[in-house]
Amino acid sequence: MKILVIHLSTGEIQERELPDPLMAGRYLSSYLVTEFVDPKVDPLSPGNALVFTTGVLANSRTSTGSRLSVGCKSPLTNGIKESNAGGMGGDAIAAQGYRALVFLGVVPEGKKAVYHLNEDGGYLDYESAADCQGKGNEDTTAYLLEKFGKQTCVISIGQAGEQLMGAAGIAVTDAEGNPFRLAARGGVGAVMGSKGLKAITAPLPPRSGQELSKDARQPITAFNKHVATSERVGVLRNYGTASTVMPVQVMGGLPVRNFSKGQLPDATPIGGDFMREVILKRGGEGKSTHACMTGCVIQCSNAFADEKGELLAAPVEFETIGLCGSNLEIASLDGIARINRLCNDYGMDTIETGATLGVMMEAAEMNVLPAGINREDLPRFGDVESALNVLSQVPEGTIIGNLVGGGVVAAGKALGVKHIPAVKGQAMSAYDPRVVKGTAVTYATSPQGADHTAGLTVFFPIDHRDPSLAVKFSRIAQIQRAAYDALDLCAFNTSATGQRPDIVVAMLRKVYEVDLPDNYLDILGRKVIDLELAFNRAAGLTAADDRIPDFFKTDALTEVVSTVFDVPDVELDAIWAS
Repeated sequence: MKILVIHLSTGEIQERELPDPLMAGRYLSSYLVTEFVDPKVDPLSPGNALVFTTGVLANSRTSTGSRLSVGCKSPLTNGIKESNAGGMGGDAIAAQGYRALVFLGVVPEGKKAVYHLNEDGGYLDYESAADCQGKGNEDTTAYLLEKFGKQTCVISIGQAGEQLMGAAGIAVTDAEGNPFRLAARGGVGAVMGSKGLKAITAPLPPRSGQELSKDARQPITAFNKHVATSERVGVLRNYGTASTVMPVQVMGGLPVRNFSKGQLPDATPIGGDFMREVILKRGGEGKSTHACMTGCVIQCSNAFADEKGELLAAPVEFETIGLCGSNLEIASLDGIARINRLCNDYGMDTIETGATLGVMMEAAEMNVLPAGINREDLPRFGDVESALNVLSQVPEGTIIGNLVGGGVVAAGKALGVKHIPAVKGQAMSAYDPRVVKGTAVTYATSPQGADHTAGLTVFFPIDHRDPSLAVKFSRIAQIQRAAYDALDLCAFNTSATGQRPDIVVAMLRKVYEVDLPDNYLDILGRKVIDLELAFNRAAGLTAADDRIPDFFKTDALTEVVSTVFDVPDVELDAIWAS
């Protein structure tokens, strides 16, 4: 496996050897960003790099092994970023012999490009990019699959990425060729747009994956079986991540009305049980269980259909339900799915977008609005149509479209809203910091910004309101998640293998014929975090950036019990001291 460096200004390519055969995923993306990017660079300038890395077990029929990492300096956090996605991207790139693609510079002025990856490196295609310019991910993918064949993986941006919006992500096609898997967080789609890159294509590999010896295949099979039989994986397979809605509602930790409450009056209509029931009842294109990549045994994805059985959105996940549903006081899966579909097509992070819509809805109720903003143009709590009207303006680039696409911090500051749920410029996920305090510590102290995937603590059997436990369990979760991201294995595997790291280490030992210590995953996770922290310090981020917004410390949630975020700053500052 090699690293492919693509100079977009000339089309020149260079191949490099991997520094370490086990370097992959988030570790490799952060390593390459650190090598190629000046930490002080403007994230949307030609000096930033856009890095795609595959997993260490990509194209091996390892469950979730096809995940894809995207790395760059983030236009939201102003620090290092890794955002990953499901779909077929990892397998497709690995099948061409590459562990990483590094895009440098920008395409020639006045042009846009599609990069076609192949075993010889690939080439820039300006004609196809011109035909796709201004299109959403669905039309872009349809065009490219029609032109280059159905056995193609497409990685693309929609209109949000083209317009360099902070909420822009990068879409990756799934096993059926649908562009519904997003590397959504951190504005990575804006970086891709800034380089003039509309899409990347790569041939899909045979379903059997690469040939491995019987000795190497055995631990992969054991891993797949262990994950498939996990109780938590069974819940995810049947109910998806929406299964998390009701437990967090009961805890009083759902984002509601721009993080001003912790519970809906009734969250049942947006919960996992209800979603499964509706999907099965409606039939048609709806699927209560779906694998976004070949070989995945978790199959936590879904497809949500309307009353006619026609697809509304896929997948509808917990974070989208939380930010684009409860946070907006929208308790309708149909309404949430419609918002979800537009975000997928325009290429927008539903977390960043939902948080931004919440801030805009709060602004709509303020006594005084900034000059140039009309109250009637803003979305309103509980009103799906007003949210959809705002989103529909993204392709046009109107003032309102730019506000919702620019991210929660930019919108909040422009509108004069005091309650902005973000850390390091990036919107929080769907766990209120006053209730799930371990995840709040992750929001504050992760080099990735306010990102639950960097260290989710909600499934630990602890009192999540106890501030004395928050740093300890955030640290455990962050190191574990960083290791799995470095392998590009889905974090949902940890419900089965979190207490059995030996199963994962056994795969690596056999496949790569290396001697690894039993605590290899702990070593790997910490190595990733230290690398990213060093970049962020060089970029100018300090302890002052590792803070939860003040309103979470002063405005108590009163559902269940009264609570604020009360983990001391000194504990936040010490999390990575040893």
